[in-house]
Amino acid sequence: MTSKRSLTGVVVIALIMAVGLVPAANAATKPTAAQRAQLQYLVEEEKLARDVYLYLAANVTSSKFANIARAEQVHMDEVGAILKTYKFTNPTSGRARGVFVNKTLQSLYTNLTAKGSTDIWAAYQVGIDIENLDISDVQNDLKLVMPTDMKLMLNRLLNGSISHLAAFSR
Repeated sequence: MTSKRSLTGVVVIALIMAVGLVPAANAATKPTAAQRAQLQYLVEEEKLARDVYLYLAANVTSSKFANIARAEQVHMDEVGAILKTYKFTNPTSGRARGVFVNKTLQSLYTNLTAKGSTDIWAAYQVGIDIENLDISDVQNDLKLVMPTDMKLMLNRLLNGSISHLAAFSR
């Protein structure tokens, strides 16, 4: 009976470490400098989605934008938690709505809010464009070797973006 419990305990610990719930499980695969930069870009990309959707929620008559903006905040928080875990700077901290460190995302914000302001269908197309961009970037990131916690977070973001894309496509 004791050996059966010991074996069960070993299996449980191995499973926990395999999915990255123990910090030691990620120690061997600390994010690279390129992955740090990608995480910082990704949190700003999630901020782009949130900020554009909040702008459209205030200027277009559809509750979809406010609802999905809340989900984008959750995505930002998830990426932010990974940045914090590895003691990386979060470029969205203290940034006002519509303000980005990344100049490409700054320009994209300006263009997307203008495009989405013309009518409800243009606004939905902006949502589709943003989610397609997110899905493409996350799928590319998932092809790389990375710590387990990052991979799990990216899978959650991918699933969320697929759901958002479906909402804007209805």
